[in-house]
Parts: sequence; C-alpha cells; structure tokens
Amino acid sequence: MSLIHPGLLFGIALAIIPIILHFLLRSKPKKIIFPALALLQRRKIQNSRRLKLRHLWLLLLRILIIIAIVIALSRPSLPPANYSFSTYELVMLITIIVIALLSYTGLIRYFQQHSVSQQTLNTQRTYLRGGVGLATFLLLLLFVFWPYQRRIFAEISEPLPAVSENIPVTAIFLFDTSLSMDYRQENQSRLDQAKEIAGQHLSNLPAQSRVSVLSSSSEDISPYQSDLSAVQSRIKALKTSAYSLFLDNRLRTAINRQEDDLKRSQNEQTGSQTESSGSSQYVREIYLYTDLARSAWRSQPSQLMKQQLEKLKWLGIYIIDVGVTNPQNIGISQIRLSRESVTLGNSVTLKTEIVSSGITAENTILELFTQNEKGQLIKRDQRPLSTIASSENRDNGNNAGLNQGAQLEMSLSNIDQSVTQGEVRITSSDPYLPDDVRYFTIVAEPPPHILIVSPDQNSASLWSNVLAPEKLVALNKNRYLCKVASLNEIESIPLEEFAAVYLINVSSLSVTSWQQLTKYAQKGGGVCFILGSDGNSPESMIVSFNSEAAQKLLPIELLGSLKFIPPEFLDLENNKHSLFSYFQDLGGTGELASMEISRFWRVSPTKRGQVIAHYTDSRNSPAIVEQSLGRGKVIALTTGIDAKGWSQFLFARWAYLAFADQLTRYLIHTRSNRTNYLAGEVASYQWPASANPPVSFLLRTPDLKQLPITVEQGKSSVLIPDTTAMGHYQLINNSNNQTRLATGFSVNVSARESNFQPISVEELNQFLGEGRYSLSRDMEGLKRTIRSERLGVEIFPMLAALLLIVFCLEHFTANYFYAIDQPAEASS
Repeated sequence: MSLIHPGLLFGIALAIIPIILHFLLRSKPKKIIFPALALLQRRKIQNSRRLKLRHLWLLLLRILIIIAIVIALSRPSLPPANYSFSTYELVMLITIIVIALLSYTGLIRYFQQHSVSQQTLNTQRTYLRGGVGLATFLLLLLFVFWPYQRRIFAEISEPLPAVSENIPVTAIFLFDTSLSMDYRQENQSRLDQAKEIAGQHLSNLPAQSRVSVLSSSSEDISPYQSDLSAVQSRIKALKTSAYSLFLDNRLRTAINRQEDDLKRSQNEQTGSQTESSGSSQYVREIYLYTDLARSAWRSQPSQLMKQQLEKLKWLGIYIIDVGVTNPQNIGISQIRLSRESVTLGNSVTLKTEIVSSGITAENTILELFTQNEKGQLIKRDQRPLSTIASSENRDNGNNAGLNQGAQLEMSLSNIDQSVTQGEVRITSSDPYLPDDVRYFTIVAEPPPHILIVSPDQNSASLWSNVLAPEKLVALNKNRYLCKVASLNEIESIPLEEFAAVYLINVSSLSVTSWQQLTKYAQKGGGVCFILGSDGNSPESMIVSFNSEAAQKLLPIELLGSLKFIPPEFLDLENNKHSLFSYFQDLGGTGELASMEISRFWRVSPTKRGQVIAHYTDSRNSPAIVEQSLGRGKVIALTTGIDAKGWSQFLFARWAYLAFADQLTRYLIHTRSNRTNYLAGEVASYQWPASANPPVSFLLRTPDLKQLPITVEQGKSSVLIPDTTAMGHYQLINNSNNQTRLATGFSVNVSARESNFQPISVEELNQFLGEGRYSLSRDMEGLKRTIRSERLGVEIFPMLAALLLIVFCLEHFTANYFYAIDQPAEASS
C-alpha cells in the first residue's frame, strides 16, 4: 500500500485523546439512598463488568473514528486489482451475517422464555453478543476475508513504485489512421475525436515529459520530443490513409521503442534502477487511439507481444476507444471486372458488391463514370440500388434494406481508348464516405498478330477461325489478327511483327528456320508447337526435332508416336497452373478434360522444360510442356487439335475456344500486367517483349504528385511500391525526350475498411494479455484509468464510508449507554 500524504499518519497520535477523556470522564460512584444494601452488593459485580465492557467498546469506537479520519486524509492507494467482492465472497458474507442474526435472535427468545431475573438476562445478553460477534468475526475471517486476500495478493504482481502525480512521462501516442477512422458522428471523424482527446491529455502531462507520435499508416518512427507544442502540431497533421499496417504490429514497434529507450536511459545514468523496476526517471506509457475495428488487427494473434508485456510490468498500455456503438453505412465493398485487358472495341462487365449496415438504399443510385481523353468524367450508366434492395428482401423475406454482399452488374461497351479509367460511385449521405466510390482501369490494345504455320491449310484455317471467328472479325471485335502461312514462307516472314507463332503438324524444319525461331523467342516472342500428324514419316520428324538446332529451342525430346488403347484424357484435376486459372474461376474445365485422346507423341522434357499438364495414362505422359527462352516462351502440345484422329478437342465446344484463347494469352504474356490493385500492394508493369526497353517513367499519382521511376538495365519490367493513395495512377514513358502514356492502373481500399465490427475483449486479451491494458472511451475515463494505474486504487471512498459507519455506531452506542444511565440518575 502507498500513501499520497504519508506525513499525515502522525495524526494517529491524536487517538490518545479518547483515552484521556475516558479516564477524565469515567463514571464516579453515585450516592444512592436505598435500604436494601445487600441487594446492591450482589448486583455490584455484574453491573461493573457490563459497564466496563460498554465503556471499552465506546472507547474503541472513538479511537477508530480518529484513526479512520487520519488514514483517509493521507489518501492511501493500493496496487491495481479487483478489490470488489466476488460472487462467492459476497454470498458467504451475507450468509454468515444472516446466520449470526438469526442465532442471536433465537437465543434471546430462548432466554426470555425461561423465568430469569432482568439482571441475569442482561448478563446473558452481554455474553451472547460477545460470543456471537466473535464467532461471526472468525467465520468471516475464515470463509470471506481469507479467500479474498489470497485472490487480491495473486492479482498484485508487484508493489507500486513511489507514488507521485508529478513524475515526468515518456509516452508514445499511437494513432489508428486506417480509413475506418473517417467515420463521422456529430460532424466529427473518429480521428478528429482521437486528436481532441490526445490534445487534452497532452496538456495534462507533467513538466519535462517526452512524447513520440506514431501512426498505423507508416513505418516511420518519430523521435521523443519534450516540446509538447511541437507534438501537438504533429498530432493535428495526422490524416487517414488507404493503406494501414496492422495495429498489433505497430503496437509491438512502440513497445520495443520504450524498451530500447529505457536501456539507453539506464546506461546513461549512474546508479540507475534495474530494468525490472522500469521507472528510471520517467513513467513509461503507450496510448493507442483507435475505433477498435476488428479489421485493423491480424486475424491470428501472435503470442510474442503478449509474452513481452508479461515481462515489462513497468510499461502502461492505454487503449482509447473512439468507435461508434451502432455505425450506419452503405457503400461499395469491391468491384470485379470480367477482364482488365481487352482488345479495342470490346466490352467489359463490372460487378459491384454493395454492403450496408443500419441504413436503407432508398434514393440511393449507383453511377458509372469513365474519363475521356481530356480527363473529364462522363457518366456511362446508372442504376437505383432500391431495385436490388427490394429483390434481396423478397428473396430473404425481410424489409431491412440491402444485405451484406448484394451485387449489381453494369457493362462498358465499345472501349475505344488504350487506357480507360473510371469509377463507380453511389449517391448517399451516410456518415462514411471512403467506400462510396471504387476506381478501375481497363487497358485496350489492338488485336495482337498471330502467325499460324502448317503444311496443312485446313488445320491452320481451323485454328485461325478458333482464335478469330469470322463473325467477330466482321464486327471488329476479334481479339487476334491471324495470318496463315505455309512452311515454305516461314523463312521470308519477319517474325518480329507477330506476338506469337503456332506451328501445327510440322514434321521438320530447316536449320535456318530453327535458328530463326530461337532468336525470335529469345527476343520475347511466343512459339507453340502442336505435334499432330507426322506426315507418315515419324523417323524424319524425330531426327529434325532432336537435332542440335531444334533442341536449343524446344522444351522436349521426341521419343516416338504412340496410340492410347483405350483412349486417355487430359489430367486437369487440381491443376493450379496459371494457364488454366480462367477455368478455375469458372468452376472447372468443362468438356475439355472429358475429350478422348487416341494418339500422342511420347516425349522426354529437357532440363529446362516444365510439364504443365499430363495425360491420364499410367505413365502420366507429358501433354503440355513449356520453357522460358530469353524473354519469350516455347510450348509444346504433344497431341493434335484437329479432326485427324489424334484427339477430340474440336468437339469440346466453348471449352475448346477458351483453351485456345488462354493458350495464346499465356504465350504472349498478356497476363503480366494487372491494372487494379488494393492500397499497399506493389504494382508492376511489363512492357511488350518486342518493344524497345524504356529508360525511365514518370508516375502520376492521385494526389497530384509526379514521381520519377528508373528502369534497371536489362530488366523488362518495373515495380511501383508507392500505392498508398486511392484513385488513378498513370505511368508515362519519358524515354528519348518523348512523353506518352504507357499504361495506367487504379488503387482501391480493402473491403475490410467497410467492416466496423469491433474487436472483442477476449480477442484483445489474446493479443495483449488479460489485465495488461486499460480501456477508456473518453477523457474523464482516461484520467481515472491513468490515476488508478499510476497511483494505484485509492481507498479514500472506502475509508470515508467506514468512517461514517463507525461514527454512526459510536453515536448510537453513546446515546444507548447514556439513555440507560439517565433513569438511574433520575431515580436518585
């Protein structure tokens, strides 16, 4: 126990005053004229005993009054613990008191039923009171106060340091600056309220205190500052960010800073205290200002911080909750594009997911905008959300408005810009604005040129029609421009004009052609061999494909042409290769995996060759093999794709068309460039393999900054880590004194920022440890919590209540005793 005013304890000496008064004012013998002196002699002994007990009891109460007054004024404090009675202790206390009262009442009635003199009854009552009181005290001591003190001492891990309200504080103010802190209530955001509380608390810190300000949106660590006005300015400058680190990570950083600063301080001081005391010349505390949104913490708590806090008993952790009890919000949690990259003139479908909490979609409209070449927003479509709200309600049988995850689909047709940037926004007046808009970017390019070489005109035309159907070509919506050529033309065709080259049913090539294709692939081109018909000369095909010039290009070595008896299939079950990711999004490969394969080429992958897919035969024979060559790719399909008896892929309908499209896209690297990211993700841009490598770029950000980006020599892509602002980014190629838009991308906030579900106390205990932190919701609560943690639990209110009880008991006892004596004096 600690005392805020220990000097007042000398006032306990005043407790001698009742003793002096007791001896000065003790009862004097009364002269009573009464003839029955013998009777008085017999009662003298009994009366004297009772009078002594009464006066001693009254004396004790008066001494306790003075002692209680002195101790209360000295303001004692106890280490932080739960000093209230537990349910068991409270029940036992009430039970023992009730049993004592019933026992006393029952015994008094028993004595009264026996014919005894009043003097004897008074004596029995006096002893009964003492006996019942003593028994009650012992029972309370055994069944209430003994378990109570064991529990309290178990909670008190260490004695409090020297108590003082003026010890300087070394504090870290950690602010949650995630976008959920932009929620407004009473025209004040959660971050503004946190700043206000922090400012008030900052002004109450003792002189010579040091404060460091951290935020969750940056890994920067600010120095400790003694100039609190500078700290106040830094707090006022804080803003929310679309990218935010997990709070438990930042909290651990703050804990490590306090620990490191303590060690540094102790090394600088002579005769400093040990680390376990942790006090040196400062009180050390961390204040976390947050709305307690669960999304700001990791899904799985780490035990490292909890174990660290168990050792650092000297460090105080205070969490200030500025969240809203019942938040209301309607917003767009995410947006999905059917494709991020299309050919010019095609369309894209946008699926938006709407979330709501405590608010209806009445008079709320979803609008679709795109930017024109001047950067102006043009409205392309709009939909009232009330339509999907009523649809959802009919499906679920309720009238609560939009549900979690209601979806609305919109379409962008005839995309005619190379980079189309736009946004989807809702018109609402809800208190949370950041999720009312989502940004997107679509890249459109002219159809890439594909060269198809085959000795068989029909097979080449068939594959050309699969990649570029005549109906789509007529509508200018074809994804590829295909050129069919014979084997004799390949050496005279400039391959660099094509994004990819298919060689179908080719049985042999000249050394020049092999070398030409190798150079083409090394420069970034895509080459695919579809090994169908061998031209009735498998031996010559094996010789050509296994030649030295061919092996520099191919990922396989031919072993022979074989038949499957019975037919086998492509083994695409659980195939996670990116070539089949499109099918995974659709839920399966459809009929592609169920088409029979009758003939195939048995091959052996080279050292650089990687098998993408196998057949279902017992040998798991390779079906598709690839290798990277320079900046390009080379792929070999070991069966045919036409109607010549090798496979039935041609009859797989839509799955056959999708496979041809995905194979071509994979071959020409069209999956390399994403155009839509979440805040904090690292964006990348890979330019076409056939293009001249740029030297540098300019990155235009949504907050109107222009950042230079240098391309490393020999690299074919750049990384863009600075994606912390929501909105549209533009990557401008400024190489060779030319400025042109290379690409663009958009950044949105994570959907978890629209989830205001608070973290529970149980989860906080898993992160920090039970009883290792304090939780407050306002400035007054924070003051009480800090006072309790620094100075301990003041027992002045309990002592004041005890003083009142003792004073009333003394007053009642004195009046009772004197009331008994008054009739005696009156009779005299």
